[in-house]
Amino acid sequence: MKSFLSRVFSPLLASSLMVMNQSAVAETETVFLDLAAGSEMSHYRIGLGETAKGGEGELVTSMFYLGYMQTDDTVKLESTHQGQQEFEILTLGVGGFGYLEDHEKYGGAEFDFELSQTTSDELDYDRLAIGMRAQLFVPIAAGLQGNIGVNLRPFFLAEDWDETANLEFEYQGGLEYAFSQNLAFYAHYRYLGAYLKNDDKLTMAESVVYGLRARF
Repeated sequence: MKSFLSRVFSPLLASSLMVMNQSAVAETETVFLDLAAGSEMSHYRIGLGETAKGGEGELVTSMFYLGYMQTDDTVKLESTHQGQQEFEILTLGVGGFGYLEDHEKYGGAEFDFELSQTTSDELDYDRLAIGMRAQLFVPIAAGLQGNIGVNLRPFFLAEDWDETANLEFEYQGGLEYAFSQNLAFYAHYRYLGAYLKNDDKLTMAESVVYGLRARF
């Protein structure tokens, strides 16, 4: 596992920095798509970047992207239901994404920094913050991989140190099937929540989503 993590994260971290370096040379201009939807949640990202061949055959994409998440689920404050509420999250991100080359060992990772705005008109919730997104794709069998991911937006990276929440967070887990290094379909469980200033836990939404990830 240590060798797998080092093979995955080293080129991704380097590519995240390289995307901001105008002198960086890459092989291919790339369009990145990540589209997912479920009964209570939808999440769409489109990115532009460059893909370079990694040191051990990995294809690593450095990219900028725009994202939009919309939820419509029963909101809970601690264990108390607050009724059906909508949240919207707009993001501008920069990062790196890549798969390993060997079809028998498909796996990889994504690591991003995001500027996000989370809003809910019903709850009068409006929060601007910088977040850190990470996903790890763990190979199970040929093409089949597990997914674990997290996105954290802490108070010290929020506008004016934020008066709304100590932490916004998302986490996910599920299965994916990569038909190639450039196309994968997945089913994820995703949870969106926050810890407010009084440390109460706010559950914004949770849902199973189905989606695809592609680059070309």
